Amino acid sequence: MNFAQGLFYSGFEWFGWIITVLSLVIGMLAVPWRSILGDSPLQNRFLGCAVVLAFLWQMSVNLNIGVVIHFMGMTTLTLFFGWPLALLAGFIAQLVDLFLHWQQWPSFGLNYLYNVLVPVMVSWWLHVRIEQLKPSNPFVFILGTGFFGCVLSTTVTLVLAVLSLSFFSEMELKLNIDEYLGYLPIFVFPEAVVNGMFISATTILHPQVVVAFNEERYFKRVDREMILDEHIEPSLDLDQTEAPEEDDDSRYRPPKEWYDKDKDS
Repeated sequence: MNFAQGLFYSGFEWFGWIITVLSLVIGMLAVPWRSILGDSPLQNRFLGCAVVLAFLWQMSVNLNIGVVIHFMGMTTLTLFFGWPLALLAGFIAQLVDLFLHWQQWPSFGLNYLYNVLVPVMVSWWLHVRIEQLKPSNPFVFILGTGFFGCVLSTTVTLVLAVLSLSFFSEMELKLNIDEYLGYLPIFVFPEAVVNGMFISATTILHPQVVVAFNEERYFKRVDREMILDEHIEPSLDLDQTEAPEEDDDSRYRPPKEWYDKDKDS
């Protein structure tokens, strides 16, 4: 979501800028630059996802109260690249949006906070908690982190946004907080479904693309003793049964008695 300029107090907007700068500095220090600079496919995927994310954010709905709603997609990027690169990709997409709506620059920090920082941190927090259990079923990752992780991150983001509007907004809300929270399912579940679809398809088809997915543990091969490996009676073993020679066509000929009958007649 994006907030218009002047919707919040100027002090709260500066608070958003401070949080944005600090998170970007921490994220840039945590990025494995050597690995990225030596991995061309990863660079292409990252830049492609950043461009797609910036384009996705332009397909939005204006609520006419200074708030614009759009799909965030940050849970997918968090699982694709890890939280440092997800913060960088979200920052690039937010810069593109700022370039198209330059008059909204005072609220850039708050928009980055709610569009990028909060969803990324919540998604990664849940992912770490699930990984501590060391599950072996890939659906735990797909549903637990991909779907419910997005549900949790979107819910936390929207709740914080509503609370910020109620406490730090210069405009008076027409509805109570609980009435605004009643609209949560309208925004949460479509976001979770879209992110879950991307995560499930990519995890199954191209698991190496999802950095957060432990392919070795989830797709490990278990050596099981097959029934055919057990003892088989020689009479039932096709490998030990002698097949008739191809040139021997005696089994297709009529019995000798038939020729004797023809001679007698």
